[in-house]
Amino acid sequence: MVLSSVRPFPAQGLLPKEETQAASFVRANPEFDGRGTVIAIMDTGVDPGAPGMQVTTDGKPKIIDIIDCTGSGDVLCTTVVEATVTEEDGVTKRTLPGLSGRTLHIGDWKNPTGKYRLGLKKSADLFPKTLSDRLQQERKKKFEIQHHALLTNAERELQALESAKEGDADERETKEANLKACIDTLKDQWKSYNDPGFLIDCIVFHDGEKFRAVVDMEESGQLADNQLLTNYCDEFQYVRFSNESMLNFSVNIYDEGEILSIVTLAGTHGTHVAGIAAANYPDDPTINGVAPGAQIISLKLGDNRLGSMETGTGLVRSAIELARLKPDLANLSYGEAASSSETGRFIEILRDEVINKAGCIFVTSAGNAGPALTTIGAPAGSTNAVISVGAYVTKQMQEAEYAMLDTVTEGPYTWSSRGPAHDGAAGVDIYAPGAAITSVPQYSNQFSQLMNGTSMSSPNCCGCLSLLVSGLKASKIPYTPYSVKAAIRNTGLKIDDPFGTGFIQVEKAWEHLSAKWDGAINPFQLQYNIKVQNNGRGIYLRDICETNEVRQVQVDVNPHFFNSEHPSVNALRGELELRVALHGTERWIKCPDFALLGAAGRTFNITVDPTMLPPGLHFAEILGMDTRNGKGGPIFRIPVTVSKPESAARGTLEETASYLKWDKLRFNPGTIQRRFIAVPLGANFAELTVRSVDRNAPAQFYAHLMQLQQETRYVQFEHSYRFSLSRLNVTSLGSEAEQAVYTKLFPVQSYTTLEVCLAQFWSSLDPSVVDVELKFHGIQCSFSNNHNSGYGAATGTGGDLVYLNSGNNGFTRVDVCSGIRREEITASATLDTFRRFIRPTDSEVSPLKSRDVLPDSRQVHQLVLTYSLKVSDAANGMNITPSVPRVSNVLYDSCLESFVLVVYDNNKQELSYQDVFPKAVKLSNGTYTVRVQVASASLELLDKMTALPLVVDQALEKSSSLTAYKTLRDAITENKGATFKKRTLERGGKAVFFLGGDGVNLPKDAKQGDLLLGKLNVLGGEGKLDGSLYNIAWLVPPSVPEKDKESTGAKDEEKDDATLLKEAVRDVEIQHIKKMKNEDERAKLIQKLEAEWKDHLPLWSTRLEVVGEKAAKEEKETSIVSDNVIGEITNLVTKILDLADEREVAIWFGVRHDSANMTSKERKAIAQKTKEMEKRKEGIVLAYTWKAWTVKQQVLKNEVSIDALTASLQTLASWLPEPATNNAKYLLLWAWSQMKRNLHGNALKVVNKWLADATKAGDSKWGEISKLQTDIMSELGWGVWQEYESKWGLIKNPSAYTVF
Repeated sequence: MVLSSVRPFPAQGLLPKEETQAASFVRANPEFDGRGTVIAIMDTGVDPGAPGMQVTTDGKPKIIDIIDCTGSGDVLCTTVVEATVTEEDGVTKRTLPGLSGRTLHIGDWKNPTGKYRLGLKKSADLFPKTLSDRLQQERKKKFEIQHHALLTNAERELQALESAKEGDADERETKEANLKACIDTLKDQWKSYNDPGFLIDCIVFHDGEKFRAVVDMEESGQLADNQLLTNYCDEFQYVRFSNESMLNFSVNIYDEGEILSIVTLAGTHGTHVAGIAAANYPDDPTINGVAPGAQIISLKLGDNRLGSMETGTGLVRSAIELARLKPDLANLSYGEAASSSETGRFIEILRDEVINKAGCIFVTSAGNAGPALTTIGAPAGSTNAVISVGAYVTKQMQEAEYAMLDTVTEGPYTWSSRGPAHDGAAGVDIYAPGAAITSVPQYSNQFSQLMNGTSMSSPNCCGCLSLLVSGLKASKIPYTPYSVKAAIRNTGLKIDDPFGTGFIQVEKAWEHLSAKWDGAINPFQLQYNIKVQNNGRGIYLRDICETNEVRQVQVDVNPHFFNSEHPSVNALRGELELRVALHGTERWIKCPDFALLGAAGRTFNITVDPTMLPPGLHFAEILGMDTRNGKGGPIFRIPVTVSKPESAARGTLEETASYLKWDKLRFNPGTIQRRFIAVPLGANFAELTVRSVDRNAPAQFYAHLMQLQQETRYVQFEHSYRFSLSRLNVTSLGSEAEQAVYTKLFPVQSYTTLEVCLAQFWSSLDPSVVDVELKFHGIQCSFSNNHNSGYGAATGTGGDLVYLNSGNNGFTRVDVCSGIRREEITASATLDTFRRFIRPTDSEVSPLKSRDVLPDSRQVHQLVLTYSLKVSDAANGMNITPSVPRVSNVLYDSCLESFVLVVYDNNKQELSYQDVFPKAVKLSNGTYTVRVQVASASLELLDKMTALPLVVDQALEKSSSLTAYKTLRDAITENKGATFKKRTLERGGKAVFFLGGDGVNLPKDAKQGDLLLGKLNVLGGEGKLDGSLYNIAWLVPPSVPEKDKESTGAKDEEKDDATLLKEAVRDVEIQHIKKMKNEDERAKLIQKLEAEWKDHLPLWSTRLEVVGEKAAKEEKETSIVSDNVIGEITNLVTKILDLADEREVAIWFGVRHDSANMTSKERKAIAQKTKEMEKRKEGIVLAYTWKAWTVKQQVLKNEVSIDALTASLQTLASWLPEPATNNAKYLLLWAWSQMKRNLHGNALKVVNKWLADATKAGDSKWGEISKLQTDIMSELGWGVWQEYESKWGLIKNPSAYTVF
């Protein structure tokens, strides 16, 4: 079929520019296309190789700097070496010993000092997760082919051996067992396969002019022809890791070469954002970004280690860079919920240094947390200095981007965050197109991609502002960040927004900015700081006590000059006198008619009368108009928001008590309906029911339920649900996701206004009619740790923990009241989490370096806290969540520059990298190290935090239940047959039960003062609550002392003080033998001790350890040790075995010593004797270990057969717990003997098992056994697995902790 006509593709909707007047502005002013401006993109990083990211419209480099502000790409280069130069066939070769173990072949690079700094980096810290996942799958496929070949060869060998009948049967059986071990090991290796990624060697050196870096991208060690990189801003260099990855990177070098920063990407987001703002396609201008002439600075603040999450480090460093580089504009398409405004280190630096001093116009996304009110995030809602942007969808976007069956009414996206801010500021300043199909990084293997969100509306707005600044700079028209913000706010296209926020219009904003305003000072170039009585930036009345009375509020308006601290501003302050007309936009607010505003500001009162307003959302503004420049719009605005709640009906009938119903609510695509309800006193959960009345097809709905509290992030009391509603007559056929009735139970806060926000998703076509019901419930509990009822109460809204002291008191009394309506109650208390509190074992304050100097020149310091964490009861691995509550869950509003928490095992392997938002990490039994970095420019503040406790929550493998008893008597007698059963309470009814303290399974590491956390469930109905009413914390009581347990210390009361002192001196001198460096002095001390304590076993054991250390060092260097050393070891072994008396020790441990019928004195004597025998046994094990080692040396010298070593090892094994191979020293000798017999499979199987044991981390022999593993694989010809395990060996056993 041939169509007679085909509509052209609506390409203008792919990256919207027409609706904002950006396209028409550039058509009228071709040179005002962003050229001459620089935009900083603070995001996941911008790919310099991505489409549209090469040049500007006037031929300049598009990206002029690329900086990683997170530290995720940092490579510590403190190992300094010189090259080894050799001649081979007339060719000069230069090599360096790479930290990966590879030999690095380098070129004849200019390096006057001859010094090279070496570093090593894991690709996991550099590659975006999606790319890592893709590469891992590709690498796994290739690896599996090589693995399969090894497995096939081993199976064929076994098959051939089993088919052969000749030869010694025992020998054949041994070989078969070894081959089976090889096959089993290969299968186990594959089951546990986990791609280690790339281990990248790095070299940094100074070429006489600047630092250079070379990165071994291919892991080949062949670096002679690799590109010599330097700071990106110097030469605009970037390279690609490989064609498989398509990941580009650049570098920066800091601190005299000590830190190499490899700058990659944390995701596709940042490149897409940059593409919206400023992409330039010379061959296809129709898909250009908004400001194709602008240049870009990429400030990466998405941390790869956190899956692209921003951190305090990234935010503050990016602010430092903005103040240093002074770009014209910056875009931040990131944000988080915050608990307060105008506070936080990042906010303060941004407001005072970046915007006010450096003049950067800062544009940021409002957030995607709507449609409820006060969901605007930080920094968008944190300070008036920034421009916050909401997301808007147009018809052209719907056609070009979404392939919809039909278009819908234009408007803000359903999910776009709304104001006002907590402190009353309007929140969203402007709307812009919130989606685009544009450039993404090359590693994504796509040319472009659709993304939507305020993350997209923000760079669209930023691009529009770049056009304006381009024109202002070219036309030499003065401007400030404040005048640009005023222009777009006062000229925005009016849309259906309850707060009067407009849609950006570039041409109208240009008219405003280029207009000549009357007066000595342009009033729009100032910022006007609004401060109401509660230190807010506006007035926000929400709770019933606020909205039912007339309020008179004092308001301070203070003009704020750009670069206000500069001396030249003083003269301007003296000239400022603005004649301001004040205008209230609604009749329910009153204000003075006029105010004369000078540099010192002005204070006046306004009256807000919400008493006659109907329930719902009401918004008004006090507009401050300069009477000489009224056409320019207000110079300041005082927002007033009233969310007036309606009371839940409290009729005489129980059915209508605390119950609301809204019938036949009508929705179209994008319709939002809000109801504000004063939650009745005594309510702590509610039931929302939404019923579809009229739908021909399923439609997506949001139910967004929100309560607010001071100094609390809105997410704390937020419940957001997205669901599909279908027709009533398809309920029986519809899935759970598509139903005619949607019901949800959720916790609420009593006497706090609840917003019930219901919206039909913007792209769900056709109108809808729904009925909505809201029914409040209240099951209030009060807790008392004695048998009498108390006055204390817990609200049950999911807030603070309820602390139970039943472990100490025997029980906790719980009084229950049903104050709202008839309720079915139960009593079920479950404890499933173990919480403990750990103080740091070490703390150190030190200055950070060059990247962490604030714009005011203050140096940021770090406090590093070290904690030791022991994990038990987690043999199969359990989730552990470490946190520091004093600084957790606070990011943009944090008073700290940074907070980082890292969990390591005992080998220093990094297991979990975390920020202020705590996360669980799965750990097995063992000892771990937690290191915390707290960064601040305030040394005084850091000094106050040197003893910060670490809180550790561990999921319990088996939960415990607290018994709920019916009566006090039952609780006292622990009568399990009289527990509290489910019952129904009438409205106002009461009940009581007693939570016992018996039957709790305490974790192994629990001690007095620790907590067991869980939930108390009192809801007896069938509905499932989304959350918990009562989170409980059971206080761990003192442990029960063991019967007749007495001190079993080694103190011998029969010894006099002189003897005890002499022995103490002896013990110290013996310990000192190992530490002594001077051999002559050591020999003198040993001679003295031998003369005085010739029969003291620990002395001879220490001597053997010292000689053994010397022997091990010689063995490592020469393999075969001298006869003199072996002879000395043999003599010491003989002496120790003689003193230890093997027979007596064996008899002692072979007899059961039953202390049940002994006296206290006899038990003490047995304990002391056992302790003595344990020390003698340790000496025997040490002696036989070194005896086996000497036999190994004899085997090497062909003096004895391997059978002699086998016999020696059997003797040693008899003194070790089974299996003996758990002992690292035994394992090394045994595995060597197996390899000597060509039984590599047997050896490897046991070695792998030892290395897989998490409790072995930190063992002094771990590295040696890891190397043994790869040596065995090498001898087996398993090169692919050898390389695999070699990489993991470096990752699992690093030489130092990773940098923060």
